[in-house]
Amino acid sequence: MMKRLAEIRLEHGNEFPFDASDEWWSGDAKEPPPARDWPHCAARGIIADLKDRRDIKRGFEEIDEDVRREIVDALADIIRTAAEAGL
Repeated sequence: MMKRLAEIRLEHGNEFPFDASDEWWSGDAKEPPPARDWPHCAARGIIADLKDRRDIKRGFEEIDEDVRREIVDALADIIRTAAEAGL
């Protein structure tokens, strides 16, 4: 069950990417921007999971585009670094 939930979060994170531009979120762009690599995809999935949690999700509202990008990039860098270190 947990694996399926993780798959759903990854799908949701890439369908509605937290780090997408304000232009995309306003509905002007059609396709979501693709993930750059698997750690970027994973970071989006983590944010999607957090945004679906009752006590946390409101904390992700009204965040500037540049800060959203920084958050996802930082998570992707952490994931990438852990993988490179074999952790």
